[in-house]
Amino acid sequence: MLKFLFKPSLFYLLTLGILLPSINTNAQVYREEFGKNRIQYKYFNWQFLESNNFEVYYYDGGKDLASKTIEYLESDFSRITEAMGYFPYSKTRIFLYNSIVDKQQSNVGIRGLDFTIGGQTNFIKAQVEVAFSGDFTAYKSDLIYSVSEMLVNEMLFGGNIAEMFQSAFSNPIPTWFTKGVSAYIAYGWDRQSDDIARDYVLSKESTKFNNLNEDLSIVVGQSIWNFIAQKYGQRSVSNILNLARIIRNEESSIGKTLGITYPQFVQEWRKYYADFNNIILENYQVAPSSSVISSDKAKVKKISDLKFNREGTLLAYASLDNGKYDVRVINMNSRDELLLFKGGEKLLHQEFNENYPLLSWVDEFTLAILSVIDGRNVITIKRVGARGEQVLPIPNLSQIQSFEFKEGGKLAVMTAVINGVSDVYLYLVNRGSIRRVTNDRYDDRDASFLPSSNIIVFSSNRSSDSVYVEGPNTIKEVNVNQFNLYTYDLDLVDSVFGKLTNSLAIDATPYALDSENLFYLSDQQGINNLYKFQMKDSLSSQMSSYALSLKDYSLDPINNRLAFITTQDSEDVIVLQGIEDLQQAFTPVTPRRAFETSKILAELRRKRLIESNVKDTVRANAIGEIAKPVQPKIDSLKEGAIDTDNYVFKNESKVDSKNYKFEKPTENTQPAVGRSFLSIYQNRQAENKIRGPLNYENRFQTDNVITTFVIDEIRSFSQLLEIQMADYLENHRFHGGVLVPYNFKSGMDIFLEYEYLKERFDVRAKYYRKSIRREDRNTLMSQRYNLNRFEVGLALPQSSEWRFELSPFVSQTKFIDQNPLLLLNAPANIIPERTASYVGFKASIVYDDSFVAGVNVHEGTRAKITYESHYKANADAVGFNNLEVDLRHYEKLTKGVYLAGRFFYGRYGGSAPKQYLLGGVDNWAFNKTISTGDEKDPLLFQTLFDNSDILFHQFTNLRGYDYNSFQGKNVLTLSAELRFPISQLLEGSDTQSAFVRNLQIIGFYDLGSAWQDLSPFKERNNLNTVEIQEDGSPFSAVINNFSNPWLQSVGGGMRTMFFGFYSRMDVAWPIRDFTVQTPRFQLSIGYDF
Repeated sequence: MLKFLFKPSLFYLLTLGILLPSINTNAQVYREEFGKNRIQYKYFNWQFLESNNFEVYYYDGGKDLASKTIEYLESDFSRITEAMGYFPYSKTRIFLYNSIVDKQQSNVGIRGLDFTIGGQTNFIKAQVEVAFSGDFTAYKSDLIYSVSEMLVNEMLFGGNIAEMFQSAFSNPIPTWFTKGVSAYIAYGWDRQSDDIARDYVLSKESTKFNNLNEDLSIVVGQSIWNFIAQKYGQRSVSNILNLARIIRNEESSIGKTLGITYPQFVQEWRKYYADFNNIILENYQVAPSSSVISSDKAKVKKISDLKFNREGTLLAYASLDNGKYDVRVINMNSRDELLLFKGGEKLLHQEFNENYPLLSWVDEFTLAILSVIDGRNVITIKRVGARGEQVLPIPNLSQIQSFEFKEGGKLAVMTAVINGVSDVYLYLVNRGSIRRVTNDRYDDRDASFLPSSNIIVFSSNRSSDSVYVEGPNTIKEVNVNQFNLYTYDLDLVDSVFGKLTNSLAIDATPYALDSENLFYLSDQQGINNLYKFQMKDSLSSQMSSYALSLKDYSLDPINNRLAFITTQDSEDVIVLQGIEDLQQAFTPVTPRRAFETSKILAELRRKRLIESNVKDTVRANAIGEIAKPVQPKIDSLKEGAIDTDNYVFKNESKVDSKNYKFEKPTENTQPAVGRSFLSIYQNRQAENKIRGPLNYENRFQTDNVITTFVIDEIRSFSQLLEIQMADYLENHRFHGGVLVPYNFKSGMDIFLEYEYLKERFDVRAKYYRKSIRREDRNTLMSQRYNLNRFEVGLALPQSSEWRFELSPFVSQTKFIDQNPLLLLNAPANIIPERTASYVGFKASIVYDDSFVAGVNVHEGTRAKITYESHYKANADAVGFNNLEVDLRHYEKLTKGVYLAGRFFYGRYGGSAPKQYLLGGVDNWAFNKTISTGDEKDPLLFQTLFDNSDILFHQFTNLRGYDYNSFQGKNVLTLSAELRFPISQLLEGSDTQSAFVRNLQIIGFYDLGSAWQDLSPFKERNNLNTVEIQEDGSPFSAVINNFSNPWLQSVGGGMRTMFFGFYSRMDVAWPIRDFTVQTPRFQLSIGYDF
């Protein structure tokens, strides 16, 4: 890392960060910093492969997967670009992770989606990160989705700098439009989108999609694009995207392309899936709400696993919430629910493995929970009703897809990944070791034991039952539409897997009720339903006919009960029914499945035709070789042939290099055949070569640029210019900016920051310069105050939410009195210049589990405790310290109503404590400041008076009051807001107006006080006690005026986007000395706390 700091390129970037006219931070230079963390558990040694259109980066253990990935992407590149009608400007960089756990250690996107004042331009990067998801079937589609999403973003929001700046001032295009089309290109018309779309039109009346949560928005958007392709043709997809690229309006682009109004289009989409629903509901049933047994205690929308214990008395399930999970157990007799285990971390805007945790009962009251802790797969053994737990590490395996304990609890079977290949493994509990069962490139899933045997049953997309077949060589060859059930006997050394089912569908989640009956889930008819396979006669029969797919299930053979997970009102629920209610069903194929089956059969016919043609060609060539007559040997040269043994040059003269004449080029008399653009493009593709591996180098690119203005409390209107740069992986980040007052006379701020985030510890180096200049033409007063500070910080993240920071620093203040009269008649012993130097440290504990729920809306909690100490380093310096506690909480009360609260306490101490100035708001236009003009006034500026403390004083917000209404070395404020985002309250009325879309109404209450030594919590305090003493008099008096030491205000306000800047207008009624005063209007820019 130290060598890197001295590279010439880095010096150039440091200089560039200061001198560029547009520079980026977060327009919140003076506001508290929180933020999430990423923890690195391993070192990534990156290399990459390069082709015509892609660069695929990989690290140890990922070379084979990277090679297959780049080959597959090149083969599918034409289809992707043709589907969206867009060809990218540059190569796409793919960073390939061996597992989702590894990808969670990436620093890309760590800054999240938090707010800036305005004027921010984000730069679109031709780069994606993809994690191998456990098998090639899922990875194949996930890869195309990630690439498609990046290309759509580049297409709509800027492939060049001009388009990026234009998109910064355009209305945002919603998720259902952008990510929906990416999902359609990757997954097509799949079962999940079909289920969710039909459930949505059945249960939701609203046809406005902008306020849906992201997951639902993507799938609904996918169904919308599928409808467009099915009804209006595939070409309409690219036409709509290209028109949206121009006019930046998704509704108009759809309406103008299809020739109908947008409301008509939405009604057509709704009717399209409603008609399918009506057809399906004639032959399928809906799970009754009365049979739902899952409670709403988990408050999440996804349930990942479901398991009865062998006695059927307890039912365990896992509920997910963005990476966090709860494991709950239902007592089937009393229906009481117990929270048994909590784990995981809330990961926002970051991929997490939705398959974890996995559950399996060891015995009647002992549950095994498989999850990831600190980047490693472990099994946590928990006993119901008992404290404590046992943790068993699982070596070598990653991306575990399924696991089940055998009776006795000494052996478990798993499907997991090693080196990018999914296979079946055994886990020996006593030894803590694993043993491989299958060894090929097929995808294996859902392994379990047949009762009282050593026979494993699992689902696989293998096309052969031989154990010696290696599987597909390329990703393109992977069969994603056909998974059948297989068995393998651990006691027999056999070269054949036992194949149980043989269908053109995905058969999954096998569970043997007994030695004769095997249940499993299958989408043979288009919807995942329960099937039964009879071992004796090898027959399968459909046993349920639900209209929405079963996601998982568990059987209780002792009590003849079935529990399964399905969807109701876009949320996962657990439904309970009796096994005796399962009757053999015969349901028709859904329209989606009919369309899918026709494509599968057409592809099979195409492959068979190719194989047949190849065989015919080989056979014909073989026959031709046999029938080919023997050619006689040639003893003499044909006329005109070259005799290499007796060759004579025509011209024996030497070449005249000084006067050489080239021969005239001969004209090509052959016609140019097959040189169309398409053939040239195809030839270019045919010549594609994969180069590498090459070593990864730190190349930097601009993340975003901010050009905005700040209303400084002392220097008034100022221009803020910022830039943020990072390498591809965002392990190295540069952040710099300047703040220049518009009058160019009040001073200037410069800051530059470098962060190194690649290791377990995060390192930061920061330089900050602040300059304040004050002038008074009447008195010729002219003073300059400068602060220079350099710090090196070290942060230790404990989780994605917690971190500890320590930053040693050196700083220096300089006071210069520039009054011209001092040059003519300076008083004796008066030095108009003074420099104070300090050394010190800053320590912080930061907690942040909040997330962005809308414009100026958060949910969650933020907290920061900071202690900073300045020690004198020269004679003119006087030491001081500072302690601050900042606590914020954001709670969603109901739809469109949020409560936000903030507690802030600060205290200066030491020999020269500084001041908190209470009153006003950040970036307040037409602000007012109270200044008493006496020596106690922290804002006093006069000739020969060194007020360098102004460089450390802090303005603290309190609405309804002027700046510096109260001052003291202690401050405490409380703020509460009710926030009403209009766009969320009026779900049924989407608007393209940025003003209305970002409009928010608030009500607030503020309380605060600042004091020196006597706390306002005491009856006698600094604010109601006045000491009177005459000069030369031995007597003094202390008077209590019974003033209220607390300032209060109550009021309301409006927030919205105005000319590209988020603006606030508040009307506050100050409450001072128990009296409600005249309301104050305050106009400001920027976001609330």
